[in-house]
Amino acid sequence: MALIKAHFVSCEEISDLLKGMTREISTHDLSMWLKSKTDDQWVVMPRLFCAMTISFFEEKAEENSGKLSFYKDLLQELRELKNYL
Repeated sequence: MALIKAHFVSCEEISDLLKGMTREISTHDLSMWLKSKTDDQWVVMPRLFCAMTISFFEEKAEENSGKLSFYKDLLQELRELKNYL
């Protein structure tokens, strides 16, 4: 998929993250750490929020299929995103 590119964080950086934690890490802290290590390209979000957002865009694309010249491409991208989840 063209929209999602892999980004690699070194094992050493992950180890440093774990050493800095006392007992647990919140999803917010993990998201902020990941965001800082990937130049603001990656964050942690609830899967349900992502799925609902994709469904919303699918619905809007269906409603406007006659107006969108890129309708089929858009639906394909949305399907790929859904599969990624």
